[in-house]
Amino acid sequence: MINIANITYRKNPYYSERSAPDQPRLFAELDLSGYGIKNRVKALAIYYRKLARPVGPIRVVYTTYVAGLILETGNLQRLEQAIDETLKSIIRFERLPEYFFRVEDKAWPIFHVQDGLTTRYPGGPVFSTPDIASLRLWLADHFKTIGRIRNRREMDLVYLSGYDLQLYAPYCVLRTPDESVADIPIFPVKKQEQWFLMAPVNHQSFTVEFADGKGIFSLFKQVGDYLIEHGQLRDPYEITIRKLGADAWKNLESGMFPNSQHLSYERELDSGFKKIENPIFREAPFFVAARTNRLGRVVLYLAPDMPDLRHRVASDLYSYGAIKDLNAVKTITPEMA
Repeated sequence: MINIANITYRKNPYYSERSAPDQPRLFAELDLSGYGIKNRVKALAIYYRKLARPVGPIRVVYTTYVAGLILETGNLQRLEQAIDETLKSIIRFERLPEYFFRVEDKAWPIFHVQDGLTTRYPGGPVFSTPDIASLRLWLADHFKTIGRIRNRREMDLVYLSGYDLQLYAPYCVLRTPDESVADIPIFPVKKQEQWFLMAPVNHQSFTVEFADGKGIFSLFKQVGDYLIEHGQLRDPYEITIRKLGADAWKNLESGMFPNSQHLSYERELDSGFKKIENPIFREAPFFVAARTNRLGRVVLYLAPDMPDLRHRVASDLYSYGAIKDLNAVKTITPEMA
């Protein structure tokens, strides 16, 4: 059988069968011109291991992951065939999917077609919108309506990297107070062995260097300026950074300069009232307050000065009843804590 994808390999210099067996042994470069796709996949990771006990004639296993699917065979030729068959199953309109959405243990591809994003699932309607933020909202609301999920969090959205064919969950989201503007997902993107953060907004994307997570502050400014220019935002500091995972926050926090002050307030939780203290950081030109929500995700508020920062945290907490008085949030120093 002749494969459509033309695959070549390069060795991973960091692989060692003895000291680094968990590293990819090879990186595959895929020429997809046979599918009508001009861009090449540059670094599909190929893993290798010897079996402790042979299974029939199979003594070694080659493994790779394509769009979240695990492919394992006893030699590279069969692995190439498995890669090719998988690509045939997900490529449409002479292009790779740009995203996948997942409900329970099933996933469906989302394609960039003409000026919009399009998807459908078997037996379901066709969904098409100009941007991924609104498409995610539409899909989640549809699955809630038909009873497949109870809330939007039960539907995942992931980005398919054309560089290595891996799926990447959002690093965080940007949220505005205007409910007509859907949460903007921020995805980690790998290019030429370097990590970036990418914000898809309407028909375009903003991309910045990851920079140990600090790239999110550059995206905050770029996306804010764009939304103001297009009449979707009045003040860039209305944006909050949300759904930042605990590990991502730990990495980001380690590189930020802590401020001598922090915010303190009491809020009602399941066990009664609890005193909460939110740390403040200085990341020029911003003051940044960090709050951990009930799900363990971190919310970041940015402002040009301390009074404005306190007001934004208080307004957000007040908006959903976490505090009953805007003056409940106080700015304190360690001596007052």
